[in-house]
Amino acid sequence: MARSKVPYIGLKPSELTETQWRIVVDAWENGLSDREASFRVTKESKFPLKESELRKILKDRPEVAELRDFLHSDIISQAKLNIREKIKEGDIATSKWYLERKNADEFSTKAAVAFEGAITDLSIEEKEKKLAEYMKQFGDENEQ
Repeated sequence: MARSKVPYIGLKPSELTETQWRIVVDAWENGLSDREASFRVTKESKFPLKESELRKILKDRPEVAELRDFLHSDIISQAKLNIREKIKEGDIATSKWYLERKNADEFSTKAAVAFEGAITDLSIEEKEKKLAEYMKQFGDENEQ
């Protein structure tokens, strides 16, 4: 069975040409927004596509909106798989980065410090420096 040159041909809205549809799907596969997808169509084809026209298609055709959401999530899934692969390869920097974000309570290199009603994120080094400066005040008083 021959595959169509246009991805997801069965879902192609009648309002779009095959070229427009190919560009839109390619844009969504690359994580671009509806605005960016319509811009790509306008730039790359003879037939411009307004963002409002694309949004109307998405509203009228829930299966096309579902396809867009699927394609957007696919690029996120691929990014997660790339991170996992780097971790499996033993990449320590990626492992630390991942733990700092996914398990911040235990692995974060920053701590929230409250002062005068404001909260500021400081690194451990910055915290130690501030503490040393603060403690220096007490050392100076004792020397007098």
